Amino acid sequence: MNRSRLEISPGVVLDARRAVWLADARVLAVADAHLGYAWAHRHAGQLLPLSAPETTLARLLELVDDYAPRELVLLGDIVHRAVPVPALRNELCRLFGEIEMRTALRLLAGNHDRQLGALLEHCGLRAEIEPALFVSPHLLLHGDSTDDALTRQQLGEARRLGGRVIIGHEHPAVSISDGVATSAKCPCFLVGRELLVLPAFSDWAAGTNVRNGVFLSSFGRLGQCERAVAVIAGKLLPVKL
Repeated sequence: MNRSRLEISPGVVLDARRAVWLADARVLAVADAHLGYAWAHRHAGQLLPLSAPETTLARLLELVDDYAPRELVLLGDIVHRAVPVPALRNELCRLFGEIEMRTALRLLAGNHDRQLGALLEHCGLRAEIEPALFVSPHLLLHGDSTDDALTRQQLGEARRLGGRVIIGHEHPAVSISDGVATSAKCPCFLVGRELLVLPAFSDWAAGTNVRNGVFLSSFGRLGQCERAVAVIAGKLLPVKL
């Protein structure tokens, strides 16, 4: 049994590499890459270490090579902050250069991406940053809305179409314990009938324990997720909430 992938409904496959594969549309999606995390903090005067290698692009390329998708969709918070430093500009150029040799790249806007368009233009990169993307029957977006009425409308429409709203933003994580003395906080997917929340793709994201019931967005509060699927040691482990 391949425990690194889990089909939660027909054609919707979770991958332990923190991605979702929409098989019918051949669309691969990840959320919250937060490119340039360390550089953004250093630019703000917080001297985070630069010794850890940036693996985001290599991990994306591995996924793209494995799935050969029609499109790769980044569900917002593509950068941690669009700071004008050469390292981040180089990372964005590499991202576009390497990915677009393999597949189409779609960018959805996150709350950290407000200055991303200007930075891409400064890098000579042409890309539309979209608010949302409909991949029938699913709606993909970052998910940072706090508009409860709009969220209810979008969740209801997803239910009517037999799909889900697929978001990031929440950086979900869950604590796994051996019941004695050892526990670990693991990134996780949150799965509901109308909603799917992806874990942050960034290795820097610590994650928020979803069992605390504290969410940043209307989707997290209203989405009624029934279970989590933890990412642990490269495998997927469904757990009850």
